[in-house]
Parts: sequence; C-alpha cells; structure tokens
Amino acid sequence: MDKESNLVKRATEGNKHHLFGFHDLIAFNNSGDKLLSLEVDTINRPPLPGEKAGVGYSLWENSQFIKLGETNAYNFPQGARQQWLSDKTFIVNNQVGKSWGSDIYDVSLGIKVDSFESTAHCITKDAKYAFGIDYSRLHRLGGYGYIGIADTSASNEAPTTQGIWKLDLHTKEKKLLLSINEVAQCDSKSSVKNGSHHFVTHLVLNPLSSRIAFLHRFFLPDGGIRTRLMTVDIDGSHLRCLAVGFLSHFDWKDDATLFIWGRSGSGLDALRSNPLLSHPLVTPFLKIAKNIARKALNKASTQLSMSFLLVQDSVESSISAVAQGVLTEDGHPMFNPVNRNFIVNDTYPDDEKMRTLMLYNFDKNERIDIGRFRMVNEQPVTKLFNQYTQDCSPEILKLMTHELYSFTRSGLHCDLHPRWNADGTMVAFDSIHEGSRQIYIADVTKFVR
Repeated sequence: MDKESNLVKRATEGNKHHLFGFHDLIAFNNSGDKLLSLEVDTINRPPLPGEKAGVGYSLWENSQFIKLGETNAYNFPQGARQQWLSDKTFIVNNQVGKSWGSDIYDVSLGIKVDSFESTAHCITKDAKYAFGIDYSRLHRLGGYGYIGIADTSASNEAPTTQGIWKLDLHTKEKKLLLSINEVAQCDSKSSVKNGSHHFVTHLVLNPLSSRIAFLHRFFLPDGGIRTRLMTVDIDGSHLRCLAVGFLSHFDWKDDATLFIWGRSGSGLDALRSNPLLSHPLVTPFLKIAKNIARKALNKASTQLSMSFLLVQDSVESSISAVAQGVLTEDGHPMFNPVNRNFIVNDTYPDDEKMRTLMLYNFDKNERIDIGRFRMVNEQPVTKLFNQYTQDCSPEILKLMTHELYSFTRSGLHCDLHPRWNADGTMVAFDSIHEGSRQIYIADVTKFVR
C-alpha cells in the first residue's frame, strides 16, 4: 500500500492465491466470522477448460482458509458467484453433469449437500429463488463466462431458449424467466437486429428482491458495443429499458433508483447504430467516419463525458448526473446494506499503478479515501491463448490483442471489487499489492456510524 492504513487486515494468506470476485454480493455470513473465498494456484492467465478452484471460506480473523470442495465454473473478475443462503450454508456455481449449475455446502458439516442444474448469479433475500444466466454464451461473446461447455445457441443472434433463468431453491423447479429474444425486442428503437449476437449480464436484485436490474449488450455496425440498462419483475413481468449508451458498473440505491457509471442518450451513441456503418465500403474507414461523426455532432466535451448517474426505475425513466467532481471515474460501487446513504467504491489503476478504495457519502457529497493499493508488473502468459479462448467467437478476439485478453481475464487484473458485510461496518476486497492475490478487510465503522 502506498497509503498505509491501520484499518486494513489481510483475511487470507499462504502459498496459494485467494479471491472472491465481483462487488455486488455480501461475502460475509451474518455472524461475520466467515468470508467466502476461492483458492487457486495460478493467476497469470485465464482458467483453462476443466481447471478447478478450491471452494470454501476464510476464518478471516486468523487468515485461515477452509477448503470444502472445488469448482470449474469461475472466472477471475466475478469468481463463482458464491453467496450465503443462511449462516451455515452457501451456494456456488459449478459444472453439474453436462451443464453449468450450482452446489450448496453446509459449513457446519463441512460437505456439499445438494446440487442444481441451474446457475445462481444472484439470490433473493429470503434465499427462495436464484436467478442465473448462460455463462457459455457469455464466454463465447467475450463476457465474464465460464470455459469448457459449448454455447448451444451459437448460431442464434437472439435466442428464445436462453436468457435469465429462475430456480426455486426448495422445489428445484427451473424455468426461463426472460429470453434474450424478448430482451432484444424490448424498446426496438434502441435495439438492433443486424446479425450481431445479444447477451445479458450483471444481474442485481433490488433491496426488496422484487426486481432485477441487468445489462443487455450487443455489437453495433461500427464494431463498438451498446449497453442497455434493463429491469424486470422477478416473475418476468414489467420489462423496462431505462438507459442506453455506454453504461458500466451499477448498484441499486433503493428499490426504485439505480446508480450507474456511464453516458446515456447522446447523439453520437444513436448515430453509431446506423446500419450504413457495417457496409463493406465503409468498414475500412470507420476511424475516419467516427471522427467526422463527432465533429458533425459538434457536441461539447461535457455532453460526451461520463459520470455516475441516478436512473429511476419507472415507465417514464429519468436520468440525472450525481457526484460530479467528486467521483470522477468508473469504479465498482456497492451501497451499504444498512445505511444506503453510503457507497463503497474503488478506482482502476492510475498513472502510478495505484487503485484507491473509498467511501462516498450521499448526504454530504463527500469522498473518503481508505487506502491505495498497487497493481503488480507481472505480465500474463499468452502461450496457452488457444486453450483459454476455446469456443470464443473469432470476431470478439479480433477486437483485442492476445496480451490484453490474457491480462483482463487473468487474476493479475485484480480490481478491488469492494463489498460490505451484512451490518455495513466492514468492507472486504481483493488485492494483489503484496505480490499474491489475497482478500483484505477494512473496518470502516467510524465513518458510517
């Protein structure tokens, strides 16, 4: 750490790497003594087909990892979507038979007690329902998916047989809540059918567990990607498209308001969906065309700039910028589960290769920096590129170098991805600043109480 903080404690250690993943889940059990974690030997490349990570939890006060099982349904940015169902049981994604599914472990027994042929990206607060997505499609299209099982809808740009799945954790009933085809047809003015394949990702339940927010993504004729922020009831009704443009990480501020980084509704974003941009005579000159488009639109830099946005989840959605000049770049925000006036957030590495962990106070419009953590200089292994990109679309792989793909899907690309404990007093985060990838905890009680 460049800025040493006595608030921070290492929760895992040893000769192996430990990680949790994304910023939208609570990794602590309700008692607060256990912290869900994965354990891996290698972080300098993406996972290979069939490669397994250890599944378990950390007794974080002693930095002791307890391994209970294994999974090959994981990636480094999002882990295996481990989530507590109760103080003693948790669910984690894994391969079940010939499909991606999920397992349940009982920490008091120290064993796996059940399995489901459906994934769990997020679960309702009462632990009755799990909502999952098709990770083979995500992997094929360059998202945060899992490698090793081929996408059964690889020939379909917007399939009716894939999308968001709903699993009853008590009866094991699984059904397709919302198809990708339904998502692609919603608000057709901001969606396109041009041969580009659509996918959904980043499902997050609101605090009441009554609605799911998610990102719908597809590629535009000019080769760029469009993102739409969508919401739907947990019974599949009232599907809405709330925002369109360049949209990134988000969380629910309350049951009817979303907080997201990006830019929505600019003329430049609208122009980029023009099918003429995919014409064979135009494609070689896309960079020139984009520059001309920007000049033709004559947009002020402030109009094209990005910020965090508050988006209302309503039929007549409203969007407003927030925290301008205070939160000035994309991060991974998560609202405090007890006091939703506070957000924990982070930054990407700056020019000094430092990531910053911070809190944001809505009432005061104030940022509170907790610490700065260095990224490592180690470069990813690329010689196994053909193995860890198995089943990836060639069109997707053309968009980035081997080095960039290998780094962003490896464990070396270690965003802090901060997440709260259940009572909103501590924050767990992944970091690599001490040379290995481990999980750390910051006690922020004095700031939020």
